[in-house]
Amino acid sequence: MAEQLFLYGVYSIHVRPIELNGARWDAEYEIRHREKAVKTWTTIGGDTGYGDEAEAVAAAHRQAVDDIEHGAGIPRPRAFP
Repeated sequence: MAEQLFLYGVYSIHVRPIELNGARWDAEYEIRHREKAVKTWTTIGGDTGYGDEAEAVAAAHRQAVDDIEHGAGIPRPRAFP
């Protein structure tokens, strides 16, 4: 699976899966605003990873949305919903 793009308000979330040994998966995500990274690539999954690629991508997407919702050092534009 190639890098996926999700839109969330004024942000774009870029997610790409990472294949591990033993058919396990991690994923990494980056949050951008106007094509500038506001949070650089962050890997999730840990030592055991996820069972399949789609699960890893979904988890990275959820974590990115959570980061946006709870700040995580990401500036909020005035027009944020």
